[in-house]
Amino acid sequence: MRAIVSDLQRALFHLDDERLVAVANIVRIDNKKRRKPTFLCLAVTTDQPISVRLYFVRSEKDDYYKKKRQFTLRDVKTVDGINPRKLTAEFELVVGDRLFKLCASTAEDKDSFIKQLYKFANKYLPVQKPDFVNVPIPVETPYTAITVEHIDDDADEGLVDYQPISAKEEADFRRLLDRANLTIGEADKFAAVLASQLQLLDGANIQSIMDSEVAVNDLITLIEGALEEADFLDKELDSFDELLYHVRDSVELIEEKDSLGCVERKNSRILKDYLSELISVIDIVSEDHIHALQNANLSDPISISRCCAAARALQAYSATKVDPSVHLMVAYKERTDQLNQSTDRFIEKLMAHMSALFSNLVRFKLAHDNDLIEVSDWHGIVLRKQSERFHALRPFSDLMGWLKSVRTGAYQTLIQRYVQNTKLIYKSEFERFFDNLNGELNKIAASERKATLRSTEMIKSMTEVVSDRIDSKEIIRLVEIVLGEVGPIVESEQKFCTRFFHMASDMLTALETQSTSSGDSGNIGKSVEKQMADQVRAVLSPMFEYLHDHFDKFVKSCCQLEPSFIFVMFVFLSRKALSLQDASSYFSVMVFGRLVVLVKRHMDAYLDKKSHKLSEVRFSKRTRIGILENVDQFAELARTTQAAFAETDRRTDLDRWYTQLITSLKNGIERAADSPFSKSPPAVVRFENYHHLYSVLSELKIDCLDAYRKEAKKAYQDNIQIYVKDLMGRPLEKIHTFFESVEDAIRQGVKPEEIAFHQQFSRSELKKVISLYPEKEVKKGLEQLYRKIEKHLTESSSLLQVVWRNMQDEFLKQLKHYNEVMGNCYPNSRIDLEVSIQDVLSYFSQIAMQH
Repeated sequence: MRAIVSDLQRALFHLDDERLVAVANIVRIDNKKRRKPTFLCLAVTTDQPISVRLYFVRSEKDDYYKKKRQFTLRDVKTVDGINPRKLTAEFELVVGDRLFKLCASTAEDKDSFIKQLYKFANKYLPVQKPDFVNVPIPVETPYTAITVEHIDDDADEGLVDYQPISAKEEADFRRLLDRANLTIGEADKFAAVLASQLQLLDGANIQSIMDSEVAVNDLITLIEGALEEADFLDKELDSFDELLYHVRDSVELIEEKDSLGCVERKNSRILKDYLSELISVIDIVSEDHIHALQNANLSDPISISRCCAAARALQAYSATKVDPSVHLMVAYKERTDQLNQSTDRFIEKLMAHMSALFSNLVRFKLAHDNDLIEVSDWHGIVLRKQSERFHALRPFSDLMGWLKSVRTGAYQTLIQRYVQNTKLIYKSEFERFFDNLNGELNKIAASERKATLRSTEMIKSMTEVVSDRIDSKEIIRLVEIVLGEVGPIVESEQKFCTRFFHMASDMLTALETQSTSSGDSGNIGKSVEKQMADQVRAVLSPMFEYLHDHFDKFVKSCCQLEPSFIFVMFVFLSRKALSLQDASSYFSVMVFGRLVVLVKRHMDAYLDKKSHKLSEVRFSKRTRIGILENVDQFAELARTTQAAFAETDRRTDLDRWYTQLITSLKNGIERAADSPFSKSPPAVVRFENYHHLYSVLSELKIDCLDAYRKEAKKAYQDNIQIYVKDLMGRPLEKIHTFFESVEDAIRQGVKPEEIAFHQQFSRSELKKVISLYPEKEVKKGLEQLYRKIEKHLTESSSLLQVVWRNMQDEFLKQLKHYNEVMGNCYPNSRIDLEVSIQDVLSYFSQIAMQH
């Protein structure tokens, strides 16, 4: 280590006028070898003023050292030796805001370095010294400097005696100089001034001491008198203590007896409170209550009322909170056992009576199914009210609430028995009600059939005629009857079950408790409402499980009369749903909601069937197609749906189906055009049907189909052009071939003005080709073309003149092209076609007028 110190001093510190006083070889904490050795060095400057510094020095190569970090001793905040009782080489330095976790090569190196750091901190830092933690305070030993080559010994002696002054000391010194009107260079004068002032102060001090001699003597006299008084008081206290010594035992005995008396009175008071509490709890349930339960006659309203009072007393007894020690009393145990036995016997009797009552009410209701029913004047389809059954069960409501709190299993069993028996009542009621409803549907169909037979001589299809005449208002009237009868029945049953079985009592209690404790009543209230709705749904769903099947049959019966009635029903129910928004109502959520879903499902099935039908086109033999029935079917369906949805905002589902229907219709048109059984050209089938579809969509003015309307228009226009080009082909075949060859030659590099000099394109050849198509031949070809168009299109088609006009435009376009080529290639030749553009216009007009 001394060799390393010498190397470091010579290589680094000597050149900077610094002297190395302590070195610690820093190694890795995990004892792995560092790639480059690192040393923590403590050095002081040799020049005045003295400065103490810390360096991290790293050995690079070939005895070359480099200072990596530098700190002053004043920057060191804390030196932590980690563990003062254990020899460890690890220690920590806090320099400024940074923490260095270091490990010396040995524990001795660490202790030696920290000792030197401590000494220099005490010597050169009068204030703001580092905190030395977990390190033994070094013993004051004479400072031994490290012997280093080329160091002046005189500097060492000066270094040992020298202590730098602080900033405060320097400020005080300068202030004294200012008072004496001197400078730092006038030290001798300043020393003389200080000496004279010191002599003056010493003289004043001696004079003050001499003046206060009398006062000092008086003070000494007072102190001696105070000491004599203190001795006298001590003697008095000793005499008092001797007197009290004999009384102390008596006082302690009295205090002990008083303490025992307080404990006895406290215990008596507590015992009295316990006994009072026990008696008050036991007296909650009187002997009359027990007698009422043991001799209960559940067929007598008075006895039922007494049993309810006894049940409330039992519930209060169970809910009363008593001290845990009361439970250990024999009287309390015996009373509790007695009440439990009475409760069990009464619950058995109550369950037997309620089960029999549920069954008797069902038999009574079913036995009177064939009785006459008083109904209102405006319709004869009603559901029996359940008020009599509710009235018979209502006296037992309080007992149900008590049973829920004391015997949950028995309570759930009674609910299941009630549901099983009540379900039979509603099953019978709904069967009778919907049978009458179907009879009403048959009457409506029969009355319309009779009216149709009287007004129609020839009937091709009875179903079609009847369905066309049936007014949708009759169906809506029946739907209103269904909702008007089923709704109150379901609502009254829900209200009765909620009150009779006390479904909301415990939840409301929990809501009050939780909202009071947490303060967040909004989320808790929603949770309680959901739990209550789930509980009501679990009770009512089995009772009305047959209702959904009856709804399904009723909707199917209405659709059998007229499938389009499904749209009217859906719109009516959608409007009705706006007034049924109560989330706690079982009828609104489960019954009416499922009915809406059912009607929506039937509507989707009907439209899906229509969609498949529109996309299917079947032919049994080759035929001329014309306008497809699918387009008219779509138009009729769209008019029906538009009329049904005219005054409603719920068009999202309908618009989605419009898109699917129009897509299926387009697929049907394409299949018909490509069918091998079609005698019509594919383009004719397309433009006739797309034109008809365009007319239908323009008439309907459906917003979501506006893009399809534009597509239909473009499709029929494009197919007219395709048909015109395919049918016309090359009306002047040889002339077209001649000019086509001329254009090929020009594209190959022949100049237009040189075309006439080629043998095959000479003027004589041109005249020869033109002479093949005189006026008579051209007119004859156009007449044949018109007859062919008439044959392809349907009779009295409005598109005949449109197609003929496109034919005219295409023919004139070719003639103009021929004249343009002749003007470029045969200028000044005075060669023209046998027919002019005016002649062609005349021919087309004459042919159109003749037909």
